[in-house]
Amino acid sequence: MSGRLEGKSAIVTGSTKGIGLGIARAYVREGAKVVVNSRSAEDCAAIVRELGPAAVAVPADLSRSDEVRRLAAESIAALGGIDILVNNAGQPRVAPSESLPEADYRYTLDLNLNGCFVLTQEIVQGMLAAGSGAIIHVSSMNGSVPFPQRLAYCVSKAGLNMMTKVMAIEWAARGVRVNAIAPGYVQTEFITMLSARGVLDAEKLARRTPMGRIGTPDEIGEVAVFLASPAASYITGEILTVDGGWSSYGYL
Repeated sequence: MSGRLEGKSAIVTGSTKGIGLGIARAYVREGAKVVVNSRSAEDCAAIVRELGPAAVAVPADLSRSDEVRRLAAESIAALGGIDILVNNAGQPRVAPSESLPEADYRYTLDLNLNGCFVLTQEIVQGMLAAGSGAIIHVSSMNGSVPFPQRLAYCVSKAGLNMMTKVMAIEWAARGVRVNAIAPGYVQTEFITMLSARGVLDAEKLARRTPMGRIGTPDEIGEVAVFLASPAASYITGEILTVDGGWSSYGYL
C-alpha cells in the first residue's frame, strides 16, 4: 500500500464484481474507506468480509431514486462524509433498436444515467460545502463508439460523458473535480459468461484490440485511484478512455 488515498472515504457503486470490485479493492489498498454497493445484500457482505474493516456494505437498487437517496444517506452516516464518489453501476440491454422493449430502454437509462445524476446530487452537497471532492463516472467507449443492438446502453453512456463535462465546469472553482473513465472490453464475470454462451468471442475481441488483449478490472482500478488522488489535482471534465487502443483503431 502506498497510501495515495489515505484518510479518504469513497462510495463505489456496483462494486461486488467486475470493474467496481477492481476499483473498491484498489481504493482499500491505497488507504481509503469504501462503501461497497450492489442490489444483493449477500454479495455486499461477502466483499466486505474480503476487504476488511475499511469496507462498509450498503446494498441498494440504483435504478430507483428512493434507493439511491437511501444509499447516499446511509453512506454519509457510516463514513461521516464522502471524499470520492465512483458511479460505476450499470448494465446493457442488447436488442435490435426496432424491437428494444420500452421498459428495457427506460431501465437502462434509470440505472446507467439517471441514478448517477441523483446520487451525485446527493453526495456533492457535502463536497461543495467542504470545498473538495472527486467524482468519477464509469462510462464506456460506447459513449462515443456506437455498437449495433446497444441503443439504450450507448445513449446512456453518451449522456454520462456530457453530464461529466457539465458538472465539471460548474464545480471546478468550488473544489470538486468530475471525470469519467471509458473502458473498452474488460475481463469481467459478465464478459466471461457471454463468452461461455457463445455471445462473444473473447479471442476475436483480443485480436481486434491493438494491445492484443482484453483489459482487467485491476487496470481500471489503477486509473480510478489516479483520478481520485492528488496526482490528478488539475484534471477535470475529462473522459479518459482505457480500451487498449480499440477506439483509435479504424480497421475491423
